Amino acid sequence: MILISCRNDFTDSRRFSDVNAIRNYPFLPRLDQYEELDEANLVRQMQGKHVLILIHGFRSSLKNVAESYQRVLKGLIDHDLMGATGYQLVLGFVWPGFETVLGYFPAVPYANRSAGRFRHLLELATSNARTVDVQTHSLGARVALQTLAGGTDGYIDNLMMTAAAIDDESLEPGRELNKALELCRRCFVYHTEKDKVLKIGYRIGDALEFDRALGYKGPQRPRIIETECPEVFVVDCKTVVRSHSAYRATVAYYRHWNRVMLDVPLPRFETLAD
Repeated sequence: MILISCRNDFTDSRRFSDVNAIRNYPFLPRLDQYEELDEANLVRQMQGKHVLILIHGFRSSLKNVAESYQRVLKGLIDHDLMGATGYQLVLGFVWPGFETVLGYFPAVPYANRSAGRFRHLLELATSNARTVDVQTHSLGARVALQTLAGGTDGYIDNLMMTAAAIDDESLEPGRELNKALELCRRCFVYHTEKDKVLKIGYRIGDALEFDRALGYKGPQRPRIIETECPEVFVVDCKTVVRSHSAYRATVAYYRHWNRVMLDVPLPRFETLAD
């Protein structure tokens, strides 16, 4: 898999590099073998393809990022989401997720700053790929949404957010990240109330306001999302996803993703079942 990193020395989870670096890791999650690529090479590989970009969450070493991205790639292959009718190229974005015991709170400004670096990658993909989908996990949702809300020439066809570690009212009109919806065709919110990281850790990390995470029980006011945010689709995964990181190993999640890729009509609110 090709990884694009804005971390210092590609791996540092607490410092930014001056420019994004690009590497191809042919045997992910192994990190001992890779090839340095330039932007021109990346552009050639994107050309005319259905491209998927993955964005990880906070407190992630490069080793953990590699393992999680490889699990997603395996899930895509196992559920016929790669190839002629699926994605032809999967890329992984790597940002400094602040790998410390402090967790969520200190990672938020890093996610906001990473949006500026992801913007360049998204614009590159939008200009060269046939379509661009983005799948995020946890605080990776903020990286993607802040990129769009801050203004960009990039565009996301399907933005799929699992366990989104952002406030549960963030997508409502007038709220911080609502403008992001203008630059994506569809935005999927996958949530589960079995997520103990978001149930406890998010609210402690957000102690000043004690807000609930969007990825825990979905939007705070579903009626507003339903009537005023037509781009948003909410998927309750509580019967099939039982932990913060379990989406990438859940069959029902990939089955829904297949329906997203087929572009069939989908309900605005639904609950996944085994």
